[in-house]
Amino acid sequence: MTNPPRTPFDPKREPGCPLNLHDAVERVLDGLSGQDLRIIANLPEANLEDLNRYDLGSSIRKNFALWRGNRALMAACGALNPEDTSMEIIRAVWESVRGGKW
Repeated sequence: MTNPPRTPFDPKREPGCPLNLHDAVERVLDGLSGQDLRIIANLPEANLEDLNRYDLGSSIRKNFALWRGNRALMAACGALNPEDTSMEIIRAVWESVRGGKW
């Protein structure tokens, strides 16, 4: 069985998809429960990679069209690939919930 072809990202057809770090962080924060926010706020920085590898990072990569080529968001995060982009977004979310500037 073959996978169906993925449609390349087109910001004109997906205007709700974030193109910059600020909008991406806001979207992630809006989707997290209070309990999720507390868990993230209390994580040591070294554990952020675990969030990126699994549920949160996977969700960011899928929902923000990173696998389909959202190059604007990758560039805004200073990243060259979807995994690094989602990691930068997670780090910014973590800093935000800890009261820091990102």
